[in-house]
Amino acid sequence: MKRLFGQLMGRAAAPEASADDLHLAAAALLYEVARADGQIDPRARDALLASLAQRWSLPRDQVVEKFNAAEEAAEQATDYFQFTRPLRQHWSAAQRAELIHDMWSVAHADGKTHPQEEYVIRKVADLLYVAHSDFIRARHATRPDHS
Repeated sequence: MKRLFGQLMGRAAAPEASADDLHLAAAALLYEVARADGQIDPRARDALLASLAQRWSLPRDQVVEKFNAAEEAAEQATDYFQFTRPLRQHWSAAQRAELIHDMWSVAHADGKTHPQEEYVIRKVADLLYVAHSDFIRARHATRPDHS
């Protein structure tokens, strides 16, 4: 498994990284937010799955498969850089900002935001070179009390 994971992350960082490899990297970052407060709330998991389905127009079985692969990748990861580097190399600034938006949606899914969730999102936003204004805009747009 570790060899497979290493090969996958190697492909994501390669110039010809597939969309599937990049989606896995993004899904792993979403998973990191979902587990940041020490548990995965069912609402956060549902928000994560909804983000994957909506953002990439995936059927339910592929979403669950991608979630399971993301969970395994995140559990084996030693840092966020292995996920953020390929996304920074291959995704536009707008795509990276959308990922931060989705991360906030996962964090806010249970109606409250744990400080560790905010830390993870802030760290990832910095590694992705997402502008602070986009970080704040996404945070406010996804707040449960946002009108």
